[in-house]
Amino acid sequence: MIVNMTMSGMHIIRGKWFGDLERWQRNLYVLWLAQFIAMAGMSACVPFLPIFIKELGVSDKALAQQWSGFVFSGPFLVSFLTTPFWSALGDRFSRKLLVLRAVIGLSISMVCMGYSHSVEELLMWRIIQGAVSGFVAANLSFVSAETPSENVGYAIGVMQTSQNAGAILGPFIGGALSHAVGMRPVFWIVGGLASVSAALVALFVLETHSASTKVSSSSVRSNLVYAFRQKDILLILALMVVSQMSIVFTTPLFPYYLEELGTSADWLSLATGAFVGIVGVNSLIFTPRWGRRNDKKGYRKTIKVTAAVVGIVTIIQAFAVDALTLLILRFVIGVFIGGVVPSLSTALSKISPKEIRGGIMGFAASAMLLGNLLSPPVSGMISPYIGIRWCFAIAGILMLVVSVASMFLRDVVVEQREREVVIQQHEIEE
Repeated sequence: MIVNMTMSGMHIIRGKWFGDLERWQRNLYVLWLAQFIAMAGMSACVPFLPIFIKELGVSDKALAQQWSGFVFSGPFLVSFLTTPFWSALGDRFSRKLLVLRAVIGLSISMVCMGYSHSVEELLMWRIIQGAVSGFVAANLSFVSAETPSENVGYAIGVMQTSQNAGAILGPFIGGALSHAVGMRPVFWIVGGLASVSAALVALFVLETHSASTKVSSSSVRSNLVYAFRQKDILLILALMVVSQMSIVFTTPLFPYYLEELGTSADWLSLATGAFVGIVGVNSLIFTPRWGRRNDKKGYRKTIKVTAAVVGIVTIIQAFAVDALTLLILRFVIGVFIGGVVPSLSTALSKISPKEIRGGIMGFAASAMLLGNLLSPPVSGMISPYIGIRWCFAIAGILMLVVSVASMFLRDVVVEQREREVVIQQHEIEE
């Protein structure tokens, strides 16, 4: 009786909060809020890991840069291997449980990072986070599989804004907190925020099919076989790797670049948060617009144009003479960055069969993880020898490669529009 009363109460709350929204819309908005809370917390810590590494006793600047690369990429090695496995299980059993597993894993690992006493221990917990977390990847799989095909681009764009919104507030909050009380309490706060996200998902997200009724042949092996037989999927995954490499190539070096531009050491953590977070301001506004454009007019041109602009402006960052110039360039990047990776995700979702879409989108998450894995260690190792400015140039060139290669993508949205035009012409002639 108590259980029935509780369930009835939850249905009343859902109806009051969400009104007449369709199920996919309700899921989208709840996951948006849950992901925003988790990402705001996570982004409060990540930009300041280089500074935390110094606090853990790595005083040599060149060595600190190298450790920054390893600590940034630590979670992505294991996540790259485990995400397709988790996503395939989600297709076969429950995508909601996949999301819950990821956010609970994030909560536990973040709390443990706050107790790190050496850079090696911090790296260990980052690796464990990669094995048990993957919240964004789980959400991407859920939304891609549970959203009607004609709304996928919009839904992916909306989910991207939750990351961007978290990226806006997180660095500012984390910078202020770390400036006031130190880094460790920020990690513990993140763990608490992730627990709130888990509660939201558990209470309000509704899955289309239960584990007992869902039938899927999705497995890592079968999904891999399918993906390797589709050249369009392989091209999209490759572009995801390269674009993500470009995006994160300079992230571990940003505090050091701000130092070169004259930022005071006393304000370095706060300034880092501001410069990392400013990209999310415009991205928050424009990413859903890019998503709607993808659904209506196609994604190929969006990727080509936005990647070209981001690449050029990233290269120009290498020639920044002061912090204000760098801030303006970061602002411009924020307008266009939301048209790159989310559009690639939209492309992959639209060409993937619905019954294995979650598993295929898991490969997308792994592709981005691979970019995160490869890029920071390389930039951390080469920056002491070639200089940080050249790292910005390399990052920009990588994004320009994405722009050029995107011209070879198949655009199923454009193909569908062309078929509709042909059908209309035949109907008129008849």
